Amino acid sequence: MLDEVDLKILNLLQNDAKLTAKTLSDRIALSQTPVYERIKKLEKSGVIKKYVALLEPELLGKNLVIFMNIATADHTEATRRELVEELNEYPEVSELYFTSGQFDFVAKVRVSSVADYRDFLVNKITNNPNIKSIVSQVVLEEMKYSTSIL
Repeated sequence: MLDEVDLKILNLLQNDAKLTAKTLSDRIALSQTPVYERIKKLEKSGVIKKYVALLEPELLGKNLVIFMNIATADHTEATRRELVEELNEYPEVSELYFTSGQFDFVAKVRVSSVADYRDFLVNKITNNPNIKSIVSQVVLEEMKYSTSIL
């Protein structure tokens, strides 16, 4: 069970994962050793999954985002698992969700241009016989982006 101190630590770390235990201890008024031990406990329990660097897509030439709504032809567990494994292999797919409703999956795709998306769609995605249909939504402007949960 997480207490108020754990939540404070998590909130600070999700905004800046490079904060040291000393800096965290200063900000939450707890000595450094207990803060360090709490972080290790949060990591071991899986609450903290990993630490990453968030990159600026525009500076890397990957500023076009498309959401692909994917409907499958076959809904068996084995076929779904195969499709998920395939989609997870593509570096263009940055997020993938199994969804309810009209579509079975939503994939967030990040590419450099519409031509790159067309190539990805034509040469990779549409080759899968289990994909019945795809509806693509091009993101015109990102209105909010956050990795924060708390």
